[in-house]
Formats: sequence, structure tokens, C-alpha cells
Amino acid sequence: MSYGRSGRLAATALVLSLSVAACGGSSSGSPTTGATAAPAATTTPTTAPTPAPTKAPTTAPIATAATTTTTAAGSCPSGATVGAALGISLPEPVEVKGGGGTQLPAGATGVACEYAGKGLNVIIVLISNTDPTSISLFSSKFPVPYKSVSGVGDQARSFLAPLNGGKDNEGVVATKGSNLVDITATATPASLAQIEALANQLL
Repeated sequence: MSYGRSGRLAATALVLSLSVAACGGSSSGSPTTGATAAPAATTTPTTAPTPAPTKAPTTAPIATAATTTTTAAGSCPSGATVGAALGISLPEPVEVKGGGGTQLPAGATGVACEYAGKGLNVIIVLISNTDPTSISLFSSKFPVPYKSVSGVGDQARSFLAPLNGGKDNEGVVATKGSNLVDITATATPASLAQIEALANQLL
């Protein structure tokens, strides 16, 4: 059974997603219009629920879009950089915006970058200001048990899961200080050694 791109995207979205803080409720309505305002006070409650649903749609797309993509910010490595490291040609990345319930620790910042090539896919997650123990959150999403890797950052874990047609789904998660990088390459000709070298380069 193939773990595939969509499964890994969902895992990335779950791990990386940030909760959107709700805006404070409005307290602008003050019913001080005297005795004749009694009917207006009944109209105000019927009008008050209208702004609440209006706010929800603006937040809902961020909270529910599991694989919405936008052009990635400068924090994503270029397609040329990643492609050269892995020995393949890749387009420029798009940023994966996820909507799971797991929140990054306070003060941590992160970005998930997707490089969708022809018949292959690479996803890179970069997180700063995080506790090194968060490596467990990422390796727990691997489709197969991980192996510890030496020589990559302060600590690293990798996986390799065969796919149909002789292709592989493979990846590395590593930390160095308070930085974390997670790279998943699906159906690429890259070796784990190449992915590990790229992880070292990005830490």
C-alpha cells in the first residue's frame, strides 16, 4: 500500500498548522435610545448575529484548507537549490497551508514548502525556535519505523518506504539547536544520503 503524497501532506499539515486566534468580540452596540428604543433593542439582537457568521468565513478557509497552496515566501529554498542537492529538476516551491489542530510551541515559526515535479514530489518543513524534542512529533508521522542517523545536525531520523513501480518514499527529520528541518521525497531518484546532505545544508 502506497503512503503517497496526500498522506504526507496531511501529516505535514497536521504538524505545521498554526491556530488562528479569533478576533475579540465587538462591543460597539449600546442600547441607550430611551423608551422608544425598546423595539430597536429587539432589532439589534437580530442584527448582531449577522456579523458573527461574517467573521467565520474569513477564518474558515485557513482552518480547513488541508492543501491550499500559495507562492512560497523567501524562507523556502529555491527549486534550483533543492533540485541540485537531490539531482533532479524541480519547480519553484509553493507554501503548503494546513488546517490541523496541532499548534507550534509559543515563539516557534515554520514554513512547509512543496516542490511538485513530474511524477515526483518533495516537501520540506523548516521550523525555528522549537524544542529539539519536537523531532518525535515528526518521526511519529513516518509511514514506517525510523532509523537514527549520525552526522546530520545534532540528531536525525530517516525512513524509507517502497512504493509501487520500484519508487520510494523517503525522508529525514533533523534538529540543530532550536532549528528543525523535515524533508520528504516521494518517487524521486535521490538517495537517503543526498536527502541527509540537504538537511545538513538547511539546518
